[in-house]
Amino acid sequence: MSPSTKSLLSVFCKYVYYAGAGDFLCDGVKESKIYRIYTLVSFSVYFIMILLENLAAFFGDFPEVEGKSAVMFSAIHDIILIKMFIVFYYKSSIIQLNNEMASVMSDIEEERVMKRQQNKVLWGIGLYVITVYLSLISYGIESLRKVIVEGTPFYTVVTYFPSYYDHSFTASTCRVFFYMTWLYKMLPMIAADCMPIIHLIVMAYKFVTLCNYYDRIRRNFYNNLKIMNNQSATRTLKLQCLRGILLHQKLMFLVEEIHRIFGIIMSLQVCESSAVAVLLLLRLALSPHMNLTNAFMTYTFVGSLFFLLALNLWNAGEITYQASLLSNAMFYCGWHVCEMVEPTHNDIRCIVLVGCAQAQKPLILKAFGIQDLSYSTFVSV
Repeated sequence: MSPSTKSLLSVFCKYVYYAGAGDFLCDGVKESKIYRIYTLVSFSVYFIMILLENLAAFFGDFPEVEGKSAVMFSAIHDIILIKMFIVFYYKSSIIQLNNEMASVMSDIEEERVMKRQQNKVLWGIGLYVITVYLSLISYGIESLRKVIVEGTPFYTVVTYFPSYYDHSFTASTCRVFFYMTWLYKMLPMIAADCMPIIHLIVMAYKFVTLCNYYDRIRRNFYNNLKIMNNQSATRTLKLQCLRGILLHQKLMFLVEEIHRIFGIIMSLQVCESSAVAVLLLLRLALSPHMNLTNAFMTYTFVGSLFFLLALNLWNAGEITYQASLLSNAMFYCGWHVCEMVEPTHNDIRCIVLVGCAQAQKPLILKAFGIQDLSYSTFVSV
């Protein structure tokens, strides 16, 4: 199958489906009763575990390191749980958005552009998954080291139950179960984190495709001038420009939908990554003599948070940048070679003027309606 937006969204939505987060594409994959029961049970386990983390943060009796970890992880997992519930709340809107993004401009997609889009998604999300699981595995290794060297309980997920001072077999089994659940829980969490990212990447390449469309109709117009009269070539160019303007309006609508659906998720991500990264960096500064596994654990965790923040801000900024190039692509479509007639409402000069005016409006996504989601925001963070 040649790379396309539809195939890319299909693959990602299948991952979301097998991660237990549901069917978001309606492309041959349906949610059976068994699947819904599985989703309900798995998310019930996640919810109970996060509830125990919150109880540990507020009422738990732990040593200093575990106490700080309880507060940090309860805050992080609360935010992640909110993001997952937002995804479920907008499920029908996301399905409609996916289908519209898969269909719009599908006939003018270029294979080389789609390959770049696919590679960007694979590398971006793939590296994020690697950093997340490196952090999780290092947490397990560090906890195992403490069990062997210091004789402390195996603790990765700090929960209210079992008690920190409970060394029974049942307590140890629960701790290992919570750790394994944590490893599996990251699959739907990653799906919720990466869902807005993949839509941002796809939308950025939609604008790239539209710019290439105007470049292509310019070349076609010059070729048409060699085989037909100017009026016929102008008529063809005018129709193609009108289609480009309609496609631009459709893309603007899709961007607004992305911001409506995923705006809160991206805003929460900015807050989560910034706040937690500062806490972890402070922890590094106050603990200069960390062992190798502990340092690796902390650095990979900080890295995963910053990388997720970068994926959100970079790709949101990329939409702003690619959209800003569209007005130039429209202006250089070849209208100046057309024979000039008396200005009318459907004259190609008026059409290009309207299109350029619409394309020059800055397209900027914002967090909580205040902070720009852009390259400069990431640098400032």
